[in-house]
Amino acid sequence: MAAYASLPSNSSVPPWDQIEKICEQRADAAASAAAVPQPSSLASTISYGNDASLRDVEVWSFERVKGIGLFETVKADELVKYARNLTFRSGWCSFTRTAQRKGVRINVVSLNWSPSWVRFVLQEASSCPHVILLIATYSLENLPKEVPPVSALNHIVSLFSGGDKTTLMASLADKALTKDKEKIVFISDGKTDLEPLWETPTNVGIIAGYNTSAARTFKQYGVNIWKADNGWRSFTGAKVDAVYSFEGWVDVTKLLWP
Repeated sequence: MAAYASLPSNSSVPPWDQIEKICEQRADAAASAAAVPQPSSLASTISYGNDASLRDVEVWSFERVKGIGLFETVKADELVKYARNLTFRSGWCSFTRTAQRKGVRINVVSLNWSPSWVRFVLQEASSCPHVILLIATYSLENLPKEVPPVSALNHIVSLFSGGDKTTLMASLADKALTKDKEKIVFISDGKTDLEPLWETPTNVGIIAGYNTSAARTFKQYGVNIWKADNGWRSFTGAKVDAVYSFEGWVDVTKLLWP
């Protein structure tokens, strides 16, 4: 919306719903052409989300939007306005401060199309912009270079699927100190993140929200969902057939640092 609000009045850029419709049609065609079977288990759902033909559609979508110039004229003040309309689950700032005080590194790994936009949201929508200075963001980039906020912790990486996130996390884990690998936590609410919530290097998968798409999918396939406010039980994943979930960040803080 911020990008559209920044476009000149004579712009020929198509409306977003039209772009989305084209992308959806292309995804359906790709799945049909590749004979991608509909998932019937957690493993096949994760595999479906990482299918190469569907990933190619995501790549095409990103490059198409970049090619039509939708983000070329975006203005920082419009981004700020829209970022301030977003909200965080309660307790996020307290969780972040506690993590940083404990020496825990926080990375935001997103399928969004801009680490700069992610940082905008973190700075403008939270009540603790000072803690954002130490948070790294990882995603594709579709905003012009001159659009702030610029940070050495904005990392442009090719992320088009949950599997891409898992690969990135494994790379980050390889570079971490041994003590920092004791708990590798991944938190998300989306079905596209089933793999990084469930598989290594993550050993503490935590779903944001009890009825989000990730929670519903895990429930569908009989995975135990432990409420974080009930305290620590064990590491998560296939060995225990369980993940954690929460509504407020205070429960995550108590779970990880009781």
